[in-house]
Amino acid sequence: IYEEFVPTGGTDIKVYTVGVTYAHAEGRKAPVVDGRVLRDKEGKEIRCPILLHQYEKEIAAKVVLAFKQSVCGFDLLR
Repeated sequence: IYEEFVPTGGTDIKVYTVGVTYAHAEGRKAPVVDGRVLRDKEGKEIRCPILLHQYEKEIAAKVVLAFKQSVCGFDLLR
């Protein structure tokens, strides 16, 4: 699947859902900034928890319903 490039503030937000009432989000430095992914000393990608706005939680619930998948993940752009 081809995704059109959409400029953001240099952060990617990954959202993971369990049903329509739970969504967890993590941010990471977008590799498009400099072509590099930040990793810790064990090679794991560095991410940090992100608090979602209410409308973003509503988007997450709509994704769950649209794909009929209670557990799913997607990228969110701010």
